[in-house]
Amino acid sequence: MRIAVDMLGGDHAPHELVAGVAQALLSGDFTADELLLVGPQDIIAAQFAELGVSDVPEILHTTDVIAGHEKPIDGIRRKPDASILKAVAACRDGLAGGIVAFGNTGAAVAASTIGLGLLPGVRRPGIAVTLVGANGKFVLLDAGANPNPKPEHLFHYALMGAAFSRDMHQHSNPTIGLLNIGGEASKGSPLLQEVHKRLEDSGLDFVGNVEGNQLFNGVADVLVTDGFVGNMVLKVVEGFGERVIQVGHERGHDDQMKDVVRQLLGVSDFSEAGGANLLGVNGVVLVGHGRSKASAVLPALEIVRAEIKTGVNQHIVESLQAHTENV
Repeated sequence: MRIAVDMLGGDHAPHELVAGVAQALLSGDFTADELLLVGPQDIIAAQFAELGVSDVPEILHTTDVIAGHEKPIDGIRRKPDASILKAVAACRDGLAGGIVAFGNTGAAVAASTIGLGLLPGVRRPGIAVTLVGANGKFVLLDAGANPNPKPEHLFHYALMGAAFSRDMHQHSNPTIGLLNIGGEASKGSPLLQEVHKRLEDSGLDFVGNVEGNQLFNGVADVLVTDGFVGNMVLKVVEGFGERVIQVGHERGHDDQMKDVVRQLLGVSDFSEAGGANLLGVNGVVLVGHGRSKASAVLPALEIVRAEIKTGVNQHIVESLQAHTENV
């Protein structure tokens, strides 16, 4: 099944994305039959020719894009031929099995939710970000899709994150933590206290509240939070990594500092990371960083291919069905 790539999303589209797809093709990691590109056909084809790519994937032509500064719903209404909408339509119509989008995150979430619908039982989608802690990979969600969740939304994020952790990170019995301001069950807002109770009663391997200073200590394989806090955490982590590298550059230790950040965070540059998984929609969608360059494309494609292969969505549905009494 092909992967649809929004070639107009992000700050460096389409040229960096074309270069990234070319690398994936020329390296043999992907074939042209495995990809469906959505963007300006003439520009993409011309750049492929310059890069020596002879076997070119099918291109769905469009020049419309929902830019980063546009409100997602306004963009969706005003630009029916926008690249993200055509990518979602291709997935909905069975022309592709997954989507890679490096552009406006809100537009990708809204377009996917509207165009693909939600998995049975899911109330709100969530953005799952993979980070690296003391015990390897862990997933943080939500990282921006739902800033004002209800208790059942956060409980669903725990279930979705656990299914994702089992399939994508090979954690057979993922531990679940609730990001909060203190370890005691009575800490935090009424929302978090209610979610804490539901998780305690769920039968999941719930380790309790996790404070911000424990984020990378390996306490949990899945960290649940609302989209506002999750996005703030992600941006702080990203900014911290960039500052460490900047200090290293100022002191003539570029490589050493990049290596330290890579060991701490899993990447030394978030513009080179594959992206974050949008969980809960009836399809496989990966949202990449808006600053992504060519080096981010192959990791993004590999993540989507793995998510399709492991059947994460089916396992999410099964998990939700098994925990209906906790919602």
